[in-house]
Amino acid sequence: MDFQIRPAQKQDLATIRAWAVQESWNPGRYDLEVYWQQNSLLVGWLADQPIGCISAAAYDADFGFLGCYLVDCRHRGHGYGRFLWEKAISSLPSGCIGLEGAVALQETYLRHGFVKSCLHVRHQLLSGANGTIEKPLQPIHTIPFEQVLDYDTRHFVGMRSHFLRHWLASPKMQGWGYMQAGQLQGYGLIRPAEMGYRIGPLFADSAAIAQTLLAALCTVPPPNQPIFMDVPTLNHQAKQLMKAVDAIPLFSNCRMYKGTFPQLPLQEIYGVTTLEMG
Repeated sequence: MDFQIRPAQKQDLATIRAWAVQESWNPGRYDLEVYWQQNSLLVGWLADQPIGCISAAAYDADFGFLGCYLVDCRHRGHGYGRFLWEKAISSLPSGCIGLEGAVALQETYLRHGFVKSCLHVRHQLLSGANGTIEKPLQPIHTIPFEQVLDYDTRHFVGMRSHFLRHWLASPKMQGWGYMQAGQLQGYGLIRPAEMGYRIGPLFADSAAIAQTLLAALCTVPPPNQPIFMDVPTLNHQAKQLMKAVDAIPLFSNCRMYKGTFPQLPLQEIYGVTTLEMG
């Protein structure tokens, strides 16, 4: 069997994006470039043909995340996915590994030692009319990076400075921070996707701040464009916010971890950054 696993090259991203669109993942238009800059993407090759991929993002010495895991439908059922999985797992720190699992595959991940954390439900809402963004909101790119990183680290398992720097710099990424007395109390980002727009992350100290940020983010796209956001079900205020804006729940995924189980302030996480990278 002439099957090899190699780090993705930039020219592989179009193929991976096409697979993701086929699977209805609706990735952000420039997401894969950021994943590639994180040195996390692996591609499985059968002879001279790419047939599958997986991402294995090592954020620090103690935390890594699995995602973008798929095999082209024409080559499933032959064990190629298992080889990709084993290669990715072996490249990540053993302290804690996270993933976002399809609900139908939870039992498979449980057998591999992963433990359920919480469900994330993808919601669809519509963009609103353009409006004026005023204080205490501040454009995210005008806030010192270290301040954004400190706030982000409070809401993520590890420090992801390399990822966050590239995520913020991704083409057409827009967002705001909620600033009071020089302190960042929430931030949210929105980016164009293959269909509509994606929000992620949306972190906030309170529901009122989250609502203010969400309203601002919804002014970025042209009116009546679909916006998608992955919301943790354990944040009850986030669920109420989705009801208040008439968001439609589409499907669920389950966040799971193996190793040291992280403790996160889920009541301050209104929208996760990305299902593929945590």
